[in-house]
Amino acid sequence: MTGFIAAAGLLALGAIVFVAWPLLHVPAASAGGQRWSALIAALLLAGSALALYPRLSHWSWRQAPSAAEAVGGSIQALLQATRLHPDDAPAWLELGRGYLRANQWGLARRSFRRADTLSAGRSAAALAGLGQTIMFENNGIENDAAIELFERALKVDPHSPQALFYTAVALMHAGYLEEARNRFATLLSLGPPAAVSDAIARQIAGLDADMAAANAAAKTSTDTAIHLNIELAPALQGRVPAGASLFVFVRSPDGGAPLAVKRLPATFPQRVDLSAADSMLAGSSISKGQRVLVVARISATGTPTASAGDLSGQLSAVAGQSAQHQLLITATSAPGSQK
Repeated sequence: MTGFIAAAGLLALGAIVFVAWPLLHVPAASAGGQRWSALIAALLLAGSALALYPRLSHWSWRQAPSAAEAVGGSIQALLQATRLHPDDAPAWLELGRGYLRANQWGLARRSFRRADTLSAGRSAAALAGLGQTIMFENNGIENDAAIELFERALKVDPHSPQALFYTAVALMHAGYLEEARNRFATLLSLGPPAAVSDAIARQIAGLDADMAAANAAAKTSTDTAIHLNIELAPALQGRVPAGASLFVFVRSPDGGAPLAVKRLPATFPQRVDLSAADSMLAGSSISKGQRVLVVARISATGTPTASAGDLSGQLSAVAGQSAQHQLLITATSAPGSQK
């Protein structure tokens, strides 16, 4: 800009000399009036230039914005801040955020990467910005690269809002409910705007309900569990076809639909636990202390319906007992003998 001002000044001086010089080279008899005319012409030229240029020019004569002044500003203002302060990491951060708002993912990534380089990897905001950019490029879906950046951001700053939010969502989707809740709670403690606080509080309440239901289901499973160690009789070794399935049923001695069932590969020996969590039908499950019949059957066809030649075994058990039951498959089923 300094060079432009100098050049403009020289041009203005040249124009003044061009107009005033003839007026100064006149006969001595009329020199006084002509010299006044030359002075007036020079002042008019200079004054007109100073008055008209600010009106006709598109240049802003304000001091170039700093990174702090450019926060939330236009892309042009943010770019100007980085040009004038190329080693200012906050300026590059703001430019990256500006490009994110404009959905310019590639330019946002370049800006955040520059901020990360300038901060020697110690800027949680730059790392989180890179993670956000990768997610937005992936249609808003978390992936390993983005989550790794968010986790790195949390190591630098455990209270990074973006990193806390996105990692909490990823943990929730992966089934780590307690860890997700803890990160949402930390995010809430940072005092976000009221609308955001309400949404986070609802999310925490939903996670609390999910964890309570999971704990109740786990307790029910423990209270109704039947622990089995299933083995194949030595005489039947070699009679299990490749790809066969092992079905384990829990039934009431009075008959009716199975109270629980599992399908497993037909490998032996193997440990199996069945409980109310393995119920097939709503309202029809094992009760704590209930005496039941447990049937293990090897199906060559891979279907739960019994077929001729299936190998099976059974025993009686009480749901909820901690004992480990030994179930030995010793017989060949007749058609329809075990549904």
